[in-house]
Amino acid sequence: MEIPEFFGRWPALWQVFLFLIGLIIVFIVYKMLDSLVSRHLEKFVAREPKLKTTYVFVRRLVAAVVIIIGVVSVTFTVFPEARGITASLFVAAGFVSIVLGIAAQSSLSNLISGIIVAVSQPFRLGDTVVFRGEFGFIEDIKLMHTVIRTWDNRRLVVPNSMFQSEVVTNYTSVDPTMLVPVEVQVSYESDIEKAMKIMVDVAKRHPDCMPTDDLPSAMVMGFADSGINLRLLSRAKDQSTAFMMARDLLLQIKKEFDANGIEIAYPRRYLVVGKEFEKIMSKISETLH
Repeated sequence: MEIPEFFGRWPALWQVFLFLIGLIIVFIVYKMLDSLVSRHLEKFVAREPKLKTTYVFVRRLVAAVVIIIGVVSVTFTVFPEARGITASLFVAAGFVSIVLGIAAQSSLSNLISGIIVAVSQPFRLGDTVVFRGEFGFIEDIKLMHTVIRTWDNRRLVVPNSMFQSEVVTNYTSVDPTMLVPVEVQVSYESDIEKAMKIMVDVAKRHPDCMPTDDLPSAMVMGFADSGINLRLLSRAKDQSTAFMMARDLLLQIKKEFDANGIEIAYPRRYLVVGKEFEKIMSKISETLH
């Protein structure tokens, strides 16, 4: 490259250099603001853990705003001609802008819904929820979507706008403790009082059981075709513990019933044979012999 040609390109290279410097400054400003916001908000989060969700969302919102404003400002400062080009593009592409605006409505809706979720907090990070029949935990709340980790370790990525019209069951919003219902059907020949006492004793011995004045307790729920329906109610510290506790109780109740002569009901039929039927069967037997 000849020297005159190199110096002819120097203004363009200088602009690129200034643009890169500007981006570095934007990054430094972002890190400083992020550190400042984090330092102040963490104090509030330490006193009020429920603000953690809002804290995470505010950090991301501040980051997005600072980066967007910074990049646009640097671009228009270093490349003044970009303003005229941008204005021309807006005028020439009016129809395209309308189309893009309509297409961006969902993104804007997700962003606004994310702000609403962060402020109103129908759920928070770590909450146990059920969304559209899927049980899981709130793993992350981003600007546009929320990530739910399901019980089998899948990830549901849900647009934030859906939470404005969908029902979300939150197990840990106010009180994380859960009732643990266990239903068993015993035969009519079994000792019902003894069966209920065994069920209550099994629950009291479980390490995850949280006894209260009226729990655990057992009760008769109804009379079925094959047996009597019994229900055991106890309490666990959260939904995950309740699920595992119910499994343990069923297994231990079965073992205790077997050891104490309590029969778990199952479908069976009784055949009542009359004298005429006996005569017919007797004749058939004689014929065969």
